Amino acid sequence: MRNLILVDAILSKLDVSLTSETPVCFTVDSDNGHAYISLHEKVVLCDIHSGKILKTLDLLSEGLIKAGDVVVALHYRLDDMSLCIALSHGDIISWNTGGPVMQVEVIGSIAEGIAAMSWSPDGELVVLFTARDCNEPASIYLLVCHGSELEPLTDFTFCTDAFGEAEFVTVGWGKKETQFHGSEGKDAATKKEVIQHGVRTTDDGKPRIRWIGDGRFFAVSAVDDAVGARKIRVWTREGALHSTSESLSGLEQCLDWRPSGNLITSSITNKNKHQIAFFERNGLRHGEFTLPFSIDTVKVREVLWNTESNILCLWLEELNMTKTHVQLWTTKNYHWYLKQALEFHTEDTKPQHISWDQLDATVLYFFSSAGSLTKFTFDWITHANTYSGCDHEVAVVDGKKLLMTPFRVMTVPPPMCAYSLEFTSPVSSLSFCQSENKMAVLLNNGDVATYIFDNKFDLQSDELQKGVTVQAAGGTGFKINSSLPKLSATFKLPEELSSCAYSVRHLNWLSQTLLCLFRSDDSGRSSLCVLSVDEQNSTLRLENEKNVDLVTATCTSKGRLVLQYNDGSVWVYTGNEYSAYQLGNGSNLVFPVACQSIQVCTFDDQEAVVGLSQRYRLFVNDKEIATNCTSFSIHDDFLLLTTHSHTIRCINRATPLNKLSSLSDGKTHIFDETVRRVERGSRIVTCVSDGTSVILQMPRGNLEGIHPRALVLSTVRKMLDRLAYKEAFLLMHRHRINMNLICDHDRKCFLQNVSLFIEQLQSTTYLNQFITDLHEEDVTQSMYTAFYCNRLKDVPPGQVLPNKVDTVCDALISSFQHLNSDKYLLCILTAHVRKSTPQLETALQLIKALKDTNKSEEALKYLAFLVDVNELYDVALGMYDFDLVLMVAEKSQKDPKEYLLFLNHVRKLESSYQKYTIDYHLKRYSKALSHISNCVPERFTELLSLVKEQRLYLEAMQILPSASQEREEVVLAFADYLQEKKRFEEAGVLYSQASYHQMAVSCFTESGSWQQAIISIQKLSLSSSKRLDLIQKLSEKLKLMRKYMDSATLLEVYAEQPEEAITTLIEGHLWEDSLRLIERYDRADFIETDWKPAVEECRQQLLSDISGNLTDLLSHKERFLVVLQTSKSKADLIGEEFRDVDADMYSDTSSMTGGSAASTTHTRSTGRTSKNQKKAQRKKWSLKEGSKFEDLALLNEMKKLIERVDKLRDEVRSLLLAMVKVNQLQAATQLQEVYSNALSSAIALVPQVWSSEVVDSSAQLTGENSTVNSILESMAKLNISNSTSNATASAAELEVKRPPIISSDSTWKLSLLQKLM
Repeated sequence: MRNLILVDAILSKLDVSLTSETPVCFTVDSDNGHAYISLHEKVVLCDIHSGKILKTLDLLSEGLIKAGDVVVALHYRLDDMSLCIALSHGDIISWNTGGPVMQVEVIGSIAEGIAAMSWSPDGELVVLFTARDCNEPASIYLLVCHGSELEPLTDFTFCTDAFGEAEFVTVGWGKKETQFHGSEGKDAATKKEVIQHGVRTTDDGKPRIRWIGDGRFFAVSAVDDAVGARKIRVWTREGALHSTSESLSGLEQCLDWRPSGNLITSSITNKNKHQIAFFERNGLRHGEFTLPFSIDTVKVREVLWNTESNILCLWLEELNMTKTHVQLWTTKNYHWYLKQALEFHTEDTKPQHISWDQLDATVLYFFSSAGSLTKFTFDWITHANTYSGCDHEVAVVDGKKLLMTPFRVMTVPPPMCAYSLEFTSPVSSLSFCQSENKMAVLLNNGDVATYIFDNKFDLQSDELQKGVTVQAAGGTGFKINSSLPKLSATFKLPEELSSCAYSVRHLNWLSQTLLCLFRSDDSGRSSLCVLSVDEQNSTLRLENEKNVDLVTATCTSKGRLVLQYNDGSVWVYTGNEYSAYQLGNGSNLVFPVACQSIQVCTFDDQEAVVGLSQRYRLFVNDKEIATNCTSFSIHDDFLLLTTHSHTIRCINRATPLNKLSSLSDGKTHIFDETVRRVERGSRIVTCVSDGTSVILQMPRGNLEGIHPRALVLSTVRKMLDRLAYKEAFLLMHRHRINMNLICDHDRKCFLQNVSLFIEQLQSTTYLNQFITDLHEEDVTQSMYTAFYCNRLKDVPPGQVLPNKVDTVCDALISSFQHLNSDKYLLCILTAHVRKSTPQLETALQLIKALKDTNKSEEALKYLAFLVDVNELYDVALGMYDFDLVLMVAEKSQKDPKEYLLFLNHVRKLESSYQKYTIDYHLKRYSKALSHISNCVPERFTELLSLVKEQRLYLEAMQILPSASQEREEVVLAFADYLQEKKRFEEAGVLYSQASYHQMAVSCFTESGSWQQAIISIQKLSLSSSKRLDLIQKLSEKLKLMRKYMDSATLLEVYAEQPEEAITTLIEGHLWEDSLRLIERYDRADFIETDWKPAVEECRQQLLSDISGNLTDLLSHKERFLVVLQTSKSKADLIGEEFRDVDADMYSDTSSMTGGSAASTTHTRSTGRTSKNQKKAQRKKWSLKEGSKFEDLALLNEMKKLIERVDKLRDEVRSLLLAMVKVNQLQAATQLQEVYSNALSSAIALVPQVWSSEVVDSSAQLTGENSTVNSILESMAKLNISNSTSNATASAAELEVKRPPIISSDSTWKLSLLQKLM
């Protein structure tokens, strides 16, 4: 869908004299901008741009050529900066032009003479075709180049009977006699094709040599003397004959090999056709296309492929010598398009030689008979109509035809089209008007035709304009379903421009009355020409002309012409005034590199120029947005672009220019709303600027219409803003957009316009689809959060619904009932079902209330579709309506023998017991309890059984009367249940409530609730001895629970046994409280008999524990350091082995975060808690030397010892105070010093053991800075250290590797003891 336009035509005149008979050879040095031209006996070196002759080699004066000899071929060798010259008498000359001194030498010679020469693409081989001799057949020499010398590799004759190594093998299948011959009939089976041999009179008789792009083969076209006709033969690089073309009548002189290697190109003249024919490497025909000329009117001088193999240049001469044609052809979808046709009428402008540039595939060089060198630069462009409200027509040039497709209405794959326009001359350029729905077409003959698009869609074939042919758009009796162009006027270019019509280019329709175009004059200058349009008189008048050095231009809807010069600077033409394009900061806009395509649009209401360079760099003003952009298009809301990574990206045009940043930095950008994968090589043809469609063309030529999510959602938002709910719904339905967006877009507005929403949709199917898709999630904050990035700032808090589904369903139900409850009955049922708690009972009541039986049947059938019919049956049964139950049961698959028997049984029961039976059947036990409570006391046994079975104790206690016997039994049952579950305190409370104080005392004793137990004991009528026994048992229970203070209080107050209380406090190491009671009851004898011995015993035990813990801690530390050092040594050794492996076998890119895959060590649920998993992990850790997890076991044990020592602070302080009171200062000082030293040792040991190496070893091995080698090495270290078998440490390992925390609080120390120390 792209057209080839002429971008620039630079003409340079050389100071040489030529005639049309002068033999000319031509080659280009693209790197230095030089051209080499052979003129008579001279070879000149000239500058391409200025035409200035830089150097001249006079072959005659140098003695390198004789009179009558000519230069056969030129080839510039870039590797040694020399020109290779082949002379007809057989010498090969090398002219070194790189140095200041002219160096000329003969590097080879062929005695038979040279007729043609061709170098291989890599510059290593050269093929020479000798001059024909009447006695000897022509030979081919294959030479190899070594530096500046040529050495013969092999030689062979062109004429041979052999086919070549690719000769076909026939096994007898597919004989001509057995084939179907279509309209030719059966006689074609026996008819033999007569091949007329001979050379055409227009053939120059010269051989042609062409190489394939990779240099593996070369083809030669020459006259085969044996048959007297031209043949094409292919040889390998080594000189072996590969294939011979099939015998063809009318094969002509031209030859070229497509660089991509799949086609050999030549021309053939048949009886009624003049064709460009293509051959495969094996010599078979592979397609053709017919030239747009009558037979025997032109001859094809040369065919030339450009370096990218996408443009075929034909050099044609009319046989009457009146014109020379240069045509550029391209192909897509097996159709050949004529994209450019240049015509030269005078001898001075006719080319003597044509050549493609070897670096830039769109540059073509002409050397004319007048000695002028012209550099034509072409470029690809898509001509798309972007006028607001148009059908977005795209025009494709095909010679004299313009193929049109309106992509708003239809997508027609090329080479077909919706309709075509036919002209009297090939199309040169065209432009769509930005201010009107019009188009202007510039033809090769200098005519300009203007069209206006008729918006009538009911035209018939007889109403069509002349030259308009309708194809896919309708016609031929069918209704035409697209707007068609209507010819407005036809103009002739002014006389000032008609002399150089072939160089007129860049047609732009600036406004209704102004056309702009560019041309190059005979002096080589380019200028901008502004033409006034007079459609009434069909005249064009040159209003203004200005010399410019232009690359490209574009028009804006405001009637301005934006120009870009070769230096990247951007200018604006408005009303005969030229000015530099200024940015917002006042500086002039200059692109870093010249762009081949520019367009003007706005970003956040600020105008900007978007440019795409030939090297795929995309700029917005002076800011580079992408470095891999292949195409772009302007949508009303987005800038669309395709990239070399095979994606289409949508940039929101609401983004301020200063917020735009490069897409090539690999980061996610807030303005880049969607990134969608597309087929490799896809390019944007056009987009419907106010719609959702984007048309892409694949490399092979077919089209694909896509709807990027960003464009779809943008259109949906606009529709919802203007309350076009039906349009939005249909678009969302078509593109599978979540229907919640309709209400989430603006909930307050939607709830206010629910009736309008219903009236627009009308269809119950659409409404039901919307309701069933409802869910609580706000899709603007989840699924489509990228498209509502500012919603939290813009939406008031009042619009956030706490229960969206219920609120929307209630609003819909209300509107349905108000509008037409009968029409929207199914929608009402859907809304009831879709609520967060489905209102099935309400839905069934609506169905039951219907008077029309047919409607009720339909509604019930629909409800059974929405809800499982068994669930619906249970709901109906739970409504205790047997008629409704039967209606639902009929829609189910239930066996009537089953449910009728149950229903008949239930019908006979009393009302409350009937409801209880139904609720119990439906497992609605709370409701069943409430109903059976009405049957108490008759059915209390069933009630109590239900309570115990379903543990409904609390509900039963609330339902039954507080003073009833039944409630007391429920309370006792509840207390028994709690006692069974070991909840003794709660059970004791209930027993006490039921006056079962003996059981209450037992439960309170088990739970240690001595206050409650004392209360219950007091309520029992017991003797003093029994009461004392109960108190003593309770005291012993408290001691077992290590509640010494509570036990002592019980003994002192309620048992009146202070001695036992003192003994209990001493046993619990409560020194202060025991001294208090000793003083209170004047029992100083306890100090010597019990208290001091207990203190001394406690001191000895503490010293022993501290010493033992410290000894074990230091021992484990030493062993751990040994294990750590051993593991490190082994891991380093393995790491060296990994580093010795060839790292090229791995790819560092495999560790990038974009390609990493998450994994987990848990493949199934084990049912164990995290705590139990850690415990199981620790069981694997053994302190046995050499065990697998010895290091972790040592860490775990040291951490426990440190925590154990740290927890002794309070106990040590309490003991120190007690010892000071009885004047045991020396012993107290010793204890404080020992414990202080132990704490210091533990604090010092932590950083030695839990070093950074140990702590960091549990970190994950992967990450953005990790490579394959580093991951493998780290895994090896982990395996050697036996820390874990996985790359990621387990939870237990992470915990044990976390350093223990030791309190820095020193208040446990006694300062009075420090002074003694």
